[in-house]
Amino acid sequence: MSQESTKKYNIDHLISKRAINRQFIHFNSDNSKRAPEGFLPHPRPLGLAYGRPNPQYYPIKKITIALDEYPFQDSLFSTKKHDEVSFDVLRVADETGSIGLNEAFQYGDLNGLPAFAKFVKQFVEQIHRPSYDNWLTIGTSGASDGMNKAADAIIDSGDIVLLEEFTFTPFVNSVLNAGGIIVPTKLNLSSTDAKFDVAYLSNLLNNWDNLKPEHKKNKPKALYIIPTCQNPTGITHSIEQRKKIYELASVHDFVIIEDDPYGYLALPPFSKPNILEIQRENISVDEFLNNQLIPSYLRFDTEGRVIRLETFSKVFSPGLRLGFIVAHENIIKVIKRNAAIGTRSPSGPSQLILMNVINQKLGGLQGWLEWILKVRLAYVHRRNVLINSLTELRAYQNGYFGILSSEAGMFASIIINFPQGINKIDKLELLNYKLLQHGVTVVLGNKLAVDVEFSKESANFLRLSYAELDNDAELEEAGKRLTTAIEEFFRKDFNY
Repeated sequence: MSQESTKKYNIDHLISKRAINRQFIHFNSDNSKRAPEGFLPHPRPLGLAYGRPNPQYYPIKKITIALDEYPFQDSLFSTKKHDEVSFDVLRVADETGSIGLNEAFQYGDLNGLPAFAKFVKQFVEQIHRPSYDNWLTIGTSGASDGMNKAADAIIDSGDIVLLEEFTFTPFVNSVLNAGGIIVPTKLNLSSTDAKFDVAYLSNLLNNWDNLKPEHKKNKPKALYIIPTCQNPTGITHSIEQRKKIYELASVHDFVIIEDDPYGYLALPPFSKPNILEIQRENISVDEFLNNQLIPSYLRFDTEGRVIRLETFSKVFSPGLRLGFIVAHENIIKVIKRNAAIGTRSPSGPSQLILMNVINQKLGGLQGWLEWILKVRLAYVHRRNVLINSLTELRAYQNGYFGILSSEAGMFASIIINFPQGINKIDKLELLNYKLLQHGVTVVLGNKLAVDVEFSKESANFLRLSYAELDNDAELEEAGKRLTTAIEEFFRKDFNY
């Protein structure tokens, strides 16, 4: 689009009517517009209005936090010397940028506590650099809360939402809850060239009325994507693909909901595990930002049509239930009204733990990025252990399965090479009983399909997570059990 047309573009018509019309009324709303002439408020009023408990009502006087320097530091990084690191969080913070119990345990701002909101804004400015000015952020109670609020902000009853044919299916619930209609778009799941099928999407949009006559004159309102280390397939959009998809969004006028929980954990290619040389995969923050981190769709967004969802679950702790949304100010405005009548502000204690760790002990944004790279480094090793255990056994060497992806942070995916003409989904589900018999759990590809009928020929994959198990021995054993079960299933001609 030209610079002139970009200036004229207004995102408001893509915001849902429900979100636009939502009102928030509070008994303590500011009535200063009706003040009599000459009214001057007292400079230091004494508060008898809000039900905000004084911090001395809180039973907790201080919290002591002890930190590890590395994930798995007593096993994967046991050869390094680690200093004991701990600090106290006080009722009233005594360091700039820290959050005290008095602030964290109180009712909070809908955007997040000031220290959190400031950090998030700095993070987006320096890491993602949106290509327009009037963007804002708002804190969320984790990724699922962000997804639900994004869906509510955009989708009205009957609106079409495009989803990758395999995806993080809880977002389907958010779409249906808002009254939306789901249409899948294709992924190319070749073990040699797995990717998002941009040509399919382009053809679908350009020929919408012919290809989707049941939705004639009702083109998609939004596209939900996990563009980096996609869950469950591990696919990552190239920069060129991102530009093309954004151009399609601009031409066909829809919103891109960019869910990116794994983007900071993209891994280098598989190599043989060596715990003594684990640091060989370490990289600097500059190398990470300049050469490894793929730009967000925000970088290409000149019109404010990208809603980016972030979470701290994958790089700090899922139980924090803490994340944030980046979007055009008009979209954030309606999301804020949604939060005001529902979830309210994100958890204050969660913000306290996160921000005090970042600002007091990690050294701010630079230290936070260094911590992310340590998490990534641990995942590199654990991925190497699992993939190595899979590829060294007969089931892989005999071609019973192939590696679809293994560079996606927390997950690897393998394709089961069923023969042509077989009912892949029936056999995949039967294989699962064999896996359970051998004592290993996985996620079946068809369980993550948006439309099982649409994807029945490409659902023959398993998603494997190397995030949960305790140590290398368990990962190796899990790989052995998996491949043994697959080999037995093939030897029995795909029967239990």
